Amino acid sequence: MKRIVRLTEQELKRIMHESVKSALQTKAIINEHVDFEREIRLAQKTLMKMSPLLSDLGLRLDGTRFRLLYQDVKDSLEALNNALIHHIKGEDKK
Repeated sequence: MKRIVRLTEQELKRIMHESVKSALQTKAIINEHVDFEREIRLAQKTLMKMSPLLSDLGLRLDGTRFRLLYQDVKDSLEALNNALIHHIKGEDKK
């Protein structure tokens, strides 16, 4: 059987405050242990896996009004990939 609990506004605010505070602390702890260099390498590998799909998308949109939007996305992904590669190789300037 479900039990209904009625909270005052102050109790609800306290519970929300504690929940948010706990979530932020947990996130901070998690972020301290993330290997961002590994994540960057994995992101670059994911971009490489997307390449065939991106080419297929470009062929399907060729001649449509969406081609320019596709080209913008493709150019942005290429720039991101190049930046990730430079970072992985240690060639980027921080």
